[in-house]
Amino acid sequence: MANVAPLLPYSGPFDSPELLHLLRRTLFGVSKADLNFFKNKSLNEVVDALLTFNNTVPPPIKYYGLRVNNLPDPSMLDTEVKYGETWVNTPINNQTNSPDGSRRESIKAWWMGLMIHQDRNLREQMVLFWHNHFSTEANEIGNSFYSYFTNVLLRKNCIGNFETFLNEITLDPGMLRYLNGYVNKKSAPDENYGRELQELFSVGKGPGSNYTEDDVKAAARLLTGWSITTTTKDAQGKTVNIIPKISFNPANHDIADKKFSSFYNNTTIKSSATNDEAGAKKEITELIKMILATDEVSKFICRKLYTYFIYYEISPTVEVELIEPLALIFKNSSYDIKTLLKAFFTSDHFFKPENRGCLIKDPLCFVISKVRQFGVVIPDATKFEAQYYFWSTFKNYARNMGQDILDPPNVAGWPAYYQTPSFHEMWIDTATYPERKVYYENLSKSGINSGTYYFDAANKSILIKEDHLGFVKSLDTPEDPNALIDQSVELLFGVPISQTVKDQLKTSFLLQGQVSDHYWTDAYLLYVSNPSTTDPAAKKVPTILRDLFLDMQSAAEFHLC
Repeated sequence: MANVAPLLPYSGPFDSPELLHLLRRTLFGVSKADLNFFKNKSLNEVVDALLTFNNTVPPPIKYYGLRVNNLPDPSMLDTEVKYGETWVNTPINNQTNSPDGSRRESIKAWWMGLMIHQDRNLREQMVLFWHNHFSTEANEIGNSFYSYFTNVLLRKNCIGNFETFLNEITLDPGMLRYLNGYVNKKSAPDENYGRELQELFSVGKGPGSNYTEDDVKAAARLLTGWSITTTTKDAQGKTVNIIPKISFNPANHDIADKKFSSFYNNTTIKSSATNDEAGAKKEITELIKMILATDEVSKFICRKLYTYFIYYEISPTVEVELIEPLALIFKNSSYDIKTLLKAFFTSDHFFKPENRGCLIKDPLCFVISKVRQFGVVIPDATKFEAQYYFWSTFKNYARNMGQDILDPPNVAGWPAYYQTPSFHEMWIDTATYPERKVYYENLSKSGINSGTYYFDAANKSILIKEDHLGFVKSLDTPEDPNALIDQSVELLFGVPISQTVKDQLKTSFLLQGQVSDHYWTDAYLLYVSNPSTTDPAAKKVPTILRDLFLDMQSAAEFHLC
């Protein structure tokens, strides 16, 4: 890349507004505890912390099956796995009704739980970013192992090396299954993955993308011969299922030279003389290296990051000031994702005022941020059935708003991240906004009840809901109505609001139309000291807070980040 200007790092103030902007884009919602944790740290210290994490997490478990008198005993479903233990090492055999659909649902609930209970780092956000980038559909694939192992692969590589990532996703069983790589043979080359590898996963369709149809055909021929083994014979010669694994059949591999266009410097990739698995993997390695040698790959990935984390409109100025210098950093680092992210989140462009509060929260962020910010207490692992039930419930809320994890609509991912001209505006329409309203009203008013599905030790259904009092207690001076409004707005709204609107919130809700701030101060302090108080003003505190936060959640500013 010639004549690329250096990337301008951010050198302005790094106080609460800047920290909140960074955390809103990297976490799923920002709580007061999050803000306090990072307070007084420098920008570099915060970004380093966000980029430091362990990729290993406990696997999903068998929780499906309902413990209610008139419903099936959970032990009757997925009989080869004990209730509460993981199924990821157990193929499905000897069962009349396959529990694979229930296993796939458990992955979705499990992943939702990981996002809800995220550590203060970028792991879950980056796993979601790459899930959208290397998109696969669990319901289309129809195998829980594939979906789980793809998720593990995304975790392993989410801030690693992009070259390694491309090599591994190419031979991921879930990807082989989803994009027909497992049926790609020299007698009938399937171009699906060879096309998407270039169009969606690496080169993209930007102004500098000039690969050809012949390049797609050559890549397809290079990728022939791979399949997935899902069965074997036991000692008695009976066919049994196994954990899926990739396999290579030399007879199905095209051993002719693969010639690529001038976009790839007229490269020719030859097959291994031995035509074995190692040789076929070497071809893939050479293919990936050839693709990465172009300047367009690093630009494409930087543009994807921009539309996901900053804004959807990439102007010529953005291209010159941010995309090109970032792409050069990425390529010169041998495609180290962590190096790219560090430069991205410490750039001057990331903190420009026009890039703050300009994105509509995606459904997952909208659902999870409320849970995290308002301290919704979900049962812990000692009540794993209820825990997974609620995780699944939150997953369903996000699905109803248009974002079903593990099941994006197609190989391109969710349209809100790429569909011009609407982009993020697609998250809210006449169908999905009512679902947002149902969600925030349910969680704020009556809470979410496990109903007849799960019970606590006292044989009662479990209720979870927002803790509005806990939220305001986390603030610095909640007895001061002005400070309460200021800090609530700061945490909950993606953009600032006028003092006039703040005063209206204070007077209408906290002061109940009164003039003196002492009305709230006295009522709040009395209620906190004695929740059983009969004082007319003090006993209204929970209702006042509920109504205040319901009103704030109905505001457009609450839906922005």
